[in-house]
Formats: sequence, C-alpha cells, structure tokens
Amino acid sequence: MSTGYAYETPGRFARGWHVLAFSQELAQGDVKSYTYFEKEIVLFRGYSGEAVAVDAYCPHLGANLGGVGTEVVADSIRCPFHGWQFDKHGDCIAIPYSDTIPERAKGSLASWPLVEKNGFIAIWNDPEGQAPDYELPDIPEWGPDHWGDWVFRRSTVKTRGCEVIENIVDEGHFYSVHGGRPEVFENYFDDNTVTQYSRVRQDLDDPGIRMIIPPGLGIDLEEARANFRATEQKVEPGDNWATYHGPSIMYFYTENPAAPFPYKSWWLNYHTPIDSDTVDLASSVIVAPYGDNELPQEFIDMYPETAHAAFWQDVVIWESKVYRSDPILCAGDGAINKLRKWYEKFYLPKAS
Repeated sequence: MSTGYAYETPGRFARGWHVLAFSQELAQGDVKSYTYFEKEIVLFRGYSGEAVAVDAYCPHLGANLGGVGTEVVADSIRCPFHGWQFDKHGDCIAIPYSDTIPERAKGSLASWPLVEKNGFIAIWNDPEGQAPDYELPDIPEWGPDHWGDWVFRRSTVKTRGCEVIENIVDEGHFYSVHGGRPEVFENYFDDNTVTQYSRVRQDLDDPGIRMIIPPGLGIDLEEARANFRATEQKVEPGDNWATYHGPSIMYFYTENPAAPFPYKSWWLNYHTPIDSDTVDLASSVIVAPYGDNELPQEFIDMYPETAHAAFWQDVVIWESKVYRSDPILCAGDGAINKLRKWYEKFYLPKAS
C-alpha cells in the first residue's frame, strides 16, 4: 500500500477531538470501557456530574479500571483489585490499606483532555501529547429546553477515516448513492474546518439517477420515493451546510421551508478510529418545525430514520471498497485531492 499521505500509515491516528459517547449514555456513577486508537480507555461520570476519561489499566498492578468491581467514589474511580482511587488528573488520592501514597502515584494514571457539550463527550487525541489547539462550537438548539436530545444510530464499520471524510467533497456520488442531483455544491476550507454547502434535488424522474438501499432499514426508501413522485410535488430542495470540525466530527444543518412539512434539523455525524481499519461510526439527529407551523408526530418519528438511512447509503459502500491513494479523477468529482492534503495535517507533527 502506498504511503503517500501520512494517514495511510497503519497505527497512526489523527490529532484532534473525537467523540467517545453521547451524554445520555453516561449517568452519574457509570463506568464505560472503549477501545479507540488501539488503546483501552475508561470513561466515568463522578457524582458532581463531570465526565472523566482515563487509560484503562491501573498503574499499581495493572488491573482493568473498566472491569468487574470497579466503582465511582465521589468524583474518583476505584480500582477493583486493591482499591486505589484516582481523580480526574490521574492522581492517586486514596489507598485503603496504606496511610501514605507513593510520590510516583501522582499523575500516574494517564487522563485524556475531555469536553462535554451539545449532548456528546469528546476526547482529544494527540500523539505528541500537546494540548487542544481548537474548540468545538456550540449547537444552541440542542437540549431538553430546545429541540431535544439526539436520536442516534451507531455501528462498528470496517473502513478508515480517510474514506469517511472524503464524502464532504464528493459531489459525484449523489447521482448513484443518494438518488439526487446537486443544483449547488460548494466547499470552503479553513485551518481546522471544511464545509460543504449544497442544494440537492431529489424529485427528479430521471432514469440515470440511482439510489443505494441499505439493508435493515426501518423504512422502505423505494416506496417513500415512489410515493413522493406520485404526489407530483415539485418541492424546492433545502439548504444544507455540513462542516467537519477537525478530522472526525461533522455538524450538519439543514432547513427546508418549502417542504410539505417545513422543518429544520441538526445532524451530528462522527467516526472515531478503533484501529487502522475500523471506526466507531454514528449519525444523530434533532429536528424542529420551520417557522410557526407544527410537525406531525409521524414526521418527527420518521425523520431520524430517513436521516440515518441517508448516512448508511454511504456506509455500505465504505465497508466493501478499497482505498485508492492515486485515484483517476474527472471533472465533477469534487475537491478530493485538496481535501486529502487538508486532512493529512492532522496526522503530521504540528511543526510540519
């Protein structure tokens, strides 16, 4: 395999924020175990409400802090083997059978920089061990007092982050995967973000347009599309803004005031690497009426299914394709090579 780009090197993972879990998955006193970046990570929530991520293995004698018998004590995690307690900084703060704590036990458990906002928990990965150099923006509409909590679908997928992120610039795949034709498709690059603005027409009766049907959906996409065509509604496409904040977290905002049920929606899509060939991938949705109208409950229930289906149309392709380091490209493919150069910097030392 070519190693023309740094991210093609096995065992190398991107510097940046990566989602670990949704906030709704971690109650006070909970302890969760994850494997990301080929490392074991433990996430817990103390009784003050703060979430903490640490390496999985106790620096004392190596017990798994996510194993049977682990417990949260106040805002610390207690090892199931000898009862050593560690705070959010990785300091040992108590040993049940000793009045003294070894000096080496201070900061002995590696902790991960963590941010919890917008209903998700993200950790900072940096092979050089440097502090975070960008922030994740707020989504003010998220939350119980606003549009509600995320309705999400997650899966372990045999693909790599470089495959997933290319979707943000891939204009050509709409015709065969999503059953639509982009009327507008633009990309904007910044230091730590890449944005796609699009308007995609879905109501074309065009025999050249195709659509992937992922297995196991909760809705019948073909029937839904046929019903839409039967209404002969020529609805104007909505406006879509998708932005990657760093290498793996995408915020997507869409609104359509011309739809039969005018709506606006936020999606949160992420892919967090488990190893060099596998990612933990999720799509999540919140939706609200556009303007003063109300949305039927049937639409509210159905919309997340259609959003997840749209994302999983891509997933079934990623799972079975191979990566081309030097692809043959044509006009209309989008800024794939520009995206690859932008993406690579998250895999290079910051001094590069």
